[in-house]
Amino acid sequence: MRRPGGPAYLLGRAATPGAAETRQFLSRNRVEFRWVDVDDDPLMRLLGDHGPLADVRLPCVLFPDGSLLEGPERFMRTRFVPHHDATPSVSSEDQRAHLETKRFKHELATRMSLTTKPQFDLYDVAILGAGPAGLTAALYAASEGLRTIVVEALAPGGQAGTSARIENYPGFPNGVSGSELATDIHAQASRLGAEVLVGVELVHSLPGKGVPFEFELTGGATVGTRAAVAANGVHYRRLEARGVDELIGAGVHYGAFPSEAALCRNCDVIVVGGANSAGQAALHLADVARSVTVVCRSDSLDRGMSRYLVDRIEAHDRIRVRNRAEVVEARGDERLGSVVIRDQSRDEEIEAGADALFVMIGAEPMTAGVEGWLRRDDHGFLVTGPDLLADAQHAWPLDRAPLHLESSQPGLFVAGDVRHGSIKRVASAVGEGAMAVALIHQYLNTLDGSRQSGADRHRCG
Repeated sequence: MRRPGGPAYLLGRAATPGAAETRQFLSRNRVEFRWVDVDDDPLMRLLGDHGPLADVRLPCVLFPDGSLLEGPERFMRTRFVPHHDATPSVSSEDQRAHLETKRFKHELATRMSLTTKPQFDLYDVAILGAGPAGLTAALYAASEGLRTIVVEALAPGGQAGTSARIENYPGFPNGVSGSELATDIHAQASRLGAEVLVGVELVHSLPGKGVPFEFELTGGATVGTRAAVAANGVHYRRLEARGVDELIGAGVHYGAFPSEAALCRNCDVIVVGGANSAGQAALHLADVARSVTVVCRSDSLDRGMSRYLVDRIEAHDRIRVRNRAEVVEARGDERLGSVVIRDQSRDEEIEAGADALFVMIGAEPMTAGVEGWLRRDDHGFLVTGPDLLADAQHAWPLDRAPLHLESSQPGLFVAGDVRHGSIKRVASAVGEGAMAVALIHQYLNTLDGSRQSGADRHRCG
């Protein structure tokens, strides 16, 4: 995206909390910007500690018109989605930090000319998350005449959008990058009438006035909706190892974004994980890196990775696999320099040089803060459909049985990786997104006065 007056400048240090996430946000939304490391840039060194930016909170963005946007006091990496009557599991200080982080992202997206404001006050369907499940739900809902809005915090594509190459998605015999797939579905959904907001998050879920739901969004807008789809997906689990948190963005990365992977030419790289995402990242990184070491806790990659990826990894001369091993420490001063790996087979610890560490160790659902509102399983995934009736301690509130993808809140459906029992594949997420819209039609037909189509009702209103 070309902005009038030239690109914006993102200023920070490699390990500044939020710097890496802000770079990823801008890169994945194809916004033109320039990264300035205040410790390495010669102009910043010339300005010194008493220059005009000396007291600015990092990361910050310098826009072409000379204005500045400072980062929040505490940048929060995980999402928090409170409900009006939920009992939050985080402190009030953390809640404020989450809210400040959301507002920073919203303001940045707005000033970078991304779509952040809803066009209407009332929608038939509101979709939380623009991964494969959410975008597919938006595509089908809009094509079938439902006024549809999608709210996405980061960028269209979700976690799948970071994959360098998806080779087992039907219809693409030569594979397709996650970014290409996300871009195409996003364009298709938008062309069919879906409204996709980027850099926008849910602040509160409120009781609807005349509709089942009202959602307060970052930026201050509140939208009402007759039905909703939670498709906000998952994020990679935090690596519990010494030194990792302090080096995030300075050699330590969660996920393998192409913009970060491109910086690894002739580097020694560690990939932590044993699922398909880790395998795809290892193969992509091996195209440019000097060496790639895959660290996997299981005794074989076959436990969690597709065979076609295992075969290619085993045949690659620059990839080494350490099974029954784990990273227990990341070392470095200002940047990552090495990692300590515990080899369980040999009952020993070794230190290995590392320029970059990419962490992809399982899925944590983005359901923080919904306690007391939506029912979750022991791992935080949202329970839906017949599974809701299996727990006698929680009564289903309606006479009818819950529809297959319906959450414990009637009218709010769940699709994709965030759902309990889902199959963690792009194709299944796409299928659930389409299925959710079919179920929404059934649900809308049960509402009083809702047999008239949403489009007709909006025209009459």
